[in-house]
Order: sequence, then C-alpha cells, then structure tokens
Amino acid sequence: MHTGIIPVELIAMNNLTIEHTSSATGRKLQRRGEESRRRILDATLVLIAKRGLHGITHRAIAAEAGVPLSLTTYFFNGMNDLIEQTFDHFVLVAAKDNVEMLNQLNLYLSDLPPEILLRSGDARVAVHLEVTRRLANFIRMQAELHSVGLAVELNFLSLYRLDPPVRAKVVAYRAMLVSGIAQLARMVGSDQPEVDASLVLSVIHRLQFECMNLPPPWPESLLEAEIGRMLALVFRLH
Repeated sequence: MHTGIIPVELIAMNNLTIEHTSSATGRKLQRRGEESRRRILDATLVLIAKRGLHGITHRAIAAEAGVPLSLTTYFFNGMNDLIEQTFDHFVLVAAKDNVEMLNQLNLYLSDLPPEILLRSGDARVAVHLEVTRRLANFIRMQAELHSVGLAVELNFLSLYRLDPPVRAKVVAYRAMLVSGIAQLARMVGSDQPEVDASLVLSVIHRLQFECMNLPPPWPESLLEAEIGRMLALVFRLH
C-alpha cells in the first residue's frame, strides 16, 4: 500500500542523479565557454594581422569568430583587456617557435668544442655560416608558413601606444628573446652580448617585416647577407 512516504534511499538516488546531471551540464557549458573564448582570441589574432592593433573592433572580432557580439564583452573587460589576453594567447600558441629556434641554436653551439667557438679559424667561420643559414631559413619559414603569428608579433613590438599592462608584457617578451640571443652571443665570444643580442633581434625583425611585404622567394642578398654581416660583428670576424 502506498503510504505517501518516499524512501530515504530513493531521495538520495534522485539527488545524486540531479547533482550528476547538473555537474555534466555545467562542464558542457564550461567547455562551450572556453571554446567561444578561444575562438574570439584566435579571431583577434587574425584581425590584428590583417588590420593592425588599432583597426580592430568588437563587431569585426565577433564576425570573424562566428560568435554573438555580446560574447566579446562577456569574456573580456573592454578592448584593452581583450588585447592583453590576446597577447598572452599569442605567446602561448605562436611565440614558442622563437624559443624553439633559440633552443636549437643553443644545442648546436653546445656540441662544439670551445676552441672552435672562441678561436679564429676556418672552423669558426663555418659555424658563423651555419648560424646565418639557420636564422635565414627560420625567417623564410615564419614568413611563408606562420604569417599571421609573425604579423601579430611585429604589430605588438612596433607600436608605442599600448595600454601600460600590455606594453609591460611586450617589453618582457622582447627581453626574454634578447636574453636567449645574448646567451648564444656569449658562447661565441661576444664582449657585449646584451648589446649584440638587441641588435641581432632588431635586424631579424626588420628582415621579417621585409619578407612580409615582398613575394617569395626571398633572396640571399636580403637575408643571408644582412644576417651574416650582423653575426660577423658578434663573432668578431675580420
């Protein structure tokens, strides 16, 4: 006979079912939110590459990302916050190629005997040519295969009118690259590694800009010649 009293066990089972359903729904919504946020960040990278930092709008970002306009302000506290998080996103997904290049050069130089790196001679000249070749090929690859990331990087590095928190992150990012290049400069005997590293990085960025504005193939006279001349000063080749 039905007494109208629901067993405690059944109540507990129902609660578990409700909690499980609620948790699963929450995780699904969270995944959708993360996906939408990622699409907005990716779209912002694309638009910065196309239009520059000062040419982007919430409406254009929403259209590029294929999301409602309201989401561009739901996930981000204004355009400055969106740009700052976009730079963080760029460092996470695109800038790792720069770090990998530095690591590869470090491994290459670390495997060479000190007498080759620090004493003049044909072997040291060969090392200079190999480093020149690797850097030139890296610039070619970035311009050909990763033009969006490269354009975004150059936009952030070249603009002075940035929100202070973004500017601080851009300065720290460049300092990280300079530090990595300075370590390589020390390995080949530079007597001013930080200065040399800053100059090398500036030459690389200018050549990247040239490659972004010229159709391939990019000649050795543009890349190998200028990188080689810059590195000859670092290697102190006369």
